[in-house]
Amino acid sequence: MARNSLCAVPVIDLEVFPGQSRKMIEACEELGCFRIINHHKFLPPALSSEMKAVARSLMELSAEIKRRNKGVIRSSGYEEPTQFNPYFEALGLYDMASAQAVDAFCTQLDASPHQR
Repeated sequence: MARNSLCAVPVIDLEVFPGQSRKMIEACEELGCFRIINHHKFLPPALSSEMKAVARSLMELSAEIKRRNKGVIRSSGYEEPTQFNPYFEALGLYDMASAQAVDAFCTQLDASPHQR
């Protein structure tokens, strides 16, 4: 993926996914995120709805609890809304491939067994 000043979030089409695995890896390495399309053909709607509900419930935690989400590198933990960016808020998980990192993230937020 070539970097440019107008950075767009890469789109991964699950309909042709095996052919886009390199694009997904590059998106993760260079930008840290990507957008998935055509997931409805592979993900049951109930699972998709439940994932959104759990993510929403984590973002609805009190600011005090969310501040426990400390990152292992600068700016990888909780990012609060600011005066200049009042609509941005994020929780950070540095290494989601690590069961230990996922457990630490869930522990920091007192995540319920259902949220884990």
